[in-house]
Amino acid sequence: MSLLQTALTTATDAALGIWLGTILFFSFVGAPTTFDVLGDDAGQVVNAIFPKYYLLGVGLGAAALVAVLVAGLVTAFDAPRIGLLALVGGGIGMNAYARWVLIPKMDRAGDDAFAQYHKQSVALNGVTMLAVGTALVLSHV
Repeated sequence: MSLLQTALTTATDAALGIWLGTILFFSFVGAPTTFDVLGDDAGQVVNAIFPKYYLLGVGLGAAALVAVLVAGLVTAFDAPRIGLLALVGGGIGMNAYARWVLIPKMDRAGDDAFAQYHKQSVALNGVTMLAVGTALVLSHV
Protein backbone atom coordinates (compact mmCIF):
# COMPACT_ATOMS: atom_id res chain seq x y z
CA MET A 1 0.00 0.00 0.00
CA SER A 2 1.41 3.38 -1.00
CA LEU A 3 1.76 6.33 1.34
CA LEU A 4 -1.15 8.06 -0.44
CA GLN A 5 -3.40 5.02 -0.02
CA THR A 6 -2.47 4.79 3.66
CA ALA A 7 -3.24 8.48 4.16
CA LEU A 8 -6.60 8.16 2.38
CA THR A 9 -7.55 5.08 4.40
CA THR A 10 -6.60 6.88 7.61
CA ALA A 11 -8.61 9.97 6.62
CA THR A 12 -11.64 7.81 5.77
CA ASP A 13 -11.41 5.89 9.05
CA ALA A 14 -10.90 9.05 11.10
CA ALA A 15 -13.85 10.86 9.54
CA LEU A 16 -16.19 7.87 9.80
CA GLY A 17 -14.99 6.96 13.30
CA ILE A 18 -15.43 10.48 14.64
CA TRP A 19 -18.84 10.74 12.98
CA LEU A 20 -19.99 7.41 14.44
CA GLY A 21 -18.60 8.31 17.86
CA THR A 22 -20.43 11.64 17.76
CA ILE A 23 -23.73 9.95 16.90
CA LEU A 24 -23.31 7.34 19.64
CA PHE A 25 -22.26 9.85 22.28
CA PHE A 26 -25.03 12.34 21.56
CA SER A 27 -27.71 9.63 21.26
CA PHE A 28 -26.85 7.57 24.30
CA VAL A 29 -25.01 9.95 26.66
CA GLY A 30 -25.32 13.65 25.77
CA ALA A 31 -29.04 14.03 25.04
CA PRO A 32 -30.35 11.65 27.74
CA THR A 33 -28.12 13.21 30.40
CA THR A 34 -29.19 16.71 29.37
CA PHE A 35 -32.85 15.72 29.76
CA ASP A 36 -32.16 13.98 33.10
CA VAL A 37 -30.46 17.05 34.54
CA LEU A 38 -32.51 19.87 33.01
CA GLY A 39 -35.91 18.26 32.53
CA ASP A 40 -38.20 20.40 30.38
CA ASP A 41 -35.47 23.04 29.88
CA ALA A 42 -33.30 20.48 28.10
CA GLY A 43 -35.17 21.11 24.86
CA GLN A 44 -33.55 24.53 24.56
CA VAL A 45 -30.07 23.05 24.93
CA VAL A 46 -30.71 20.21 22.49
CA ASN A 47 -32.29 22.60 19.97
CA ALA A 48 -29.15 24.75 20.14
CA ILE A 49 -26.91 21.71 19.60
CA PHE A 50 -28.84 20.03 16.76
CA PRO A 51 -27.85 22.40 13.92
CA LYS A 52 -24.16 22.07 14.83
CA TYR A 53 -24.49 18.30 15.31
CA TYR A 54 -25.95 17.77 11.84
CA LEU A 55 -23.50 20.21 10.24
CA LEU A 56 -20.63 18.28 11.83
CA GLY A 57 -22.04 15.08 10.30
CA VAL A 58 -22.22 16.69 6.87
CA GLY A 59 -18.61 17.91 7.20
CA LEU A 60 -17.23 14.59 8.41
CA GLY A 61 -19.19 12.76 5.73
CA ALA A 62 -17.83 15.10 3.07
CA ALA A 63 -14.27 14.50 4.28
CA ALA A 64 -14.81 10.72 4.11
CA LEU A 65 -16.47 11.01 0.70
CA VAL A 66 -13.55 12.97 -0.75
CA ALA A 67 -11.03 10.50 0.68
CA VAL A 68 -12.94 7.53 -0.76
CA LEU A 69 -13.30 9.23 -4.16
CA VAL A 70 -9.60 10.04 -4.37
CA ALA A 71 -8.73 6.49 -3.27
CA GLY A 72 -10.97 5.19 -6.05
CA LEU A 73 -9.12 7.31 -8.58
CA VAL A 74 -5.80 5.96 -7.28
CA THR A 75 -6.81 2.29 -7.30
CA ALA A 76 -10.26 1.34 -8.62
CA PHE A 77 -13.96 1.78 -8.04
CA ASP A 78 -14.81 -1.78 -7.03
CA ALA A 79 -18.12 -2.93 -5.50
CA PRO A 80 -17.13 -2.30 -1.85
CA ARG A 81 -15.92 1.22 -2.66
CA ILE A 82 -19.15 2.01 -4.55
CA GLY A 83 -21.14 0.68 -1.60
CA LEU A 84 -19.05 2.81 0.73
CA LEU A 85 -19.73 5.89 -1.40
CA ALA A 86 -23.46 5.15 -1.34
CA LEU A 87 -23.54 4.71 2.45
CA VAL A 88 -21.53 7.87 3.12
CA GLY A 89 -23.59 9.82 0.59
CA GLY A 90 -26.77 8.58 2.23
CA GLY A 91 -25.51 9.63 5.65
CA ILE A 92 -24.64 13.07 4.32
CA GLY A 93 -28.07 13.33 2.72
CA MET A 94 -29.86 12.40 5.94
CA ASN A 95 -27.85 14.89 7.99
CA ALA A 96 -28.39 17.62 5.40
CA TYR A 97 -32.14 16.92 5.36
CA ALA A 98 -32.28 17.03 9.15
CA ARG A 99 -30.25 20.25 9.31
CA TRP A 100 -31.87 22.28 6.53
CA VAL A 101 -35.39 20.80 6.27
CA LEU A 102 -36.40 19.04 9.49
CA ILE A 103 -35.02 21.55 12.03
CA PRO A 104 -36.77 24.52 10.37
CA LYS A 105 -40.02 22.50 10.29
CA MET A 106 -39.61 21.76 14.01
CA ASP A 107 -38.93 25.42 14.76
CA ARG A 108 -42.03 26.57 12.86
CA ALA A 109 -44.28 23.90 14.39
CA GLY A 110 -43.29 24.59 17.99
CA ASP A 111 -44.41 22.22 20.72
CA ASP A 112 -47.51 21.11 18.81
CA ALA A 113 -45.72 18.78 16.42
CA PHE A 114 -42.65 17.98 18.54
CA ALA A 115 -43.53 14.28 18.95
CA GLN A 116 -43.97 13.81 15.19
CA TYR A 117 -40.72 15.53 14.26
CA HIS A 118 -38.82 14.00 17.17
CA LYS A 119 -39.80 10.53 15.97
CA GLN A 120 -38.59 11.43 12.47
CA SER A 121 -35.34 12.82 13.87
CA VAL A 122 -34.71 9.66 15.92
CA ALA A 123 -35.36 7.47 12.88
CA LEU A 124 -33.00 9.52 10.70
CA ASN A 125 -30.35 9.39 13.41
CA GLY A 126 -30.70 5.61 13.73
CA VAL A 127 -30.46 5.01 9.99
CA THR A 128 -27.47 7.37 9.78
CA MET A 129 -25.80 5.48 12.64
CA LEU A 130 -26.28 2.18 10.78
CA ALA A 131 -25.04 3.67 7.49
CA VAL A 132 -21.92 5.17 9.04
CA GLY A 133 -21.15 2.04 11.07
CA THR A 134 -21.59 -0.15 8.00
CA ALA A 135 -19.45 2.23 5.94
CA LEU A 136 -16.68 2.00 8.54
CA VAL A 137 -16.74 -1.78 8.34
CA LEU A 138 -16.99 -1.75 4.53
CA SER A 139 -13.97 0.55 4.31
CA HIS A 140 -11.89 -2.46 5.40
CA VAL A 141 -13.26 -5.02 2.95
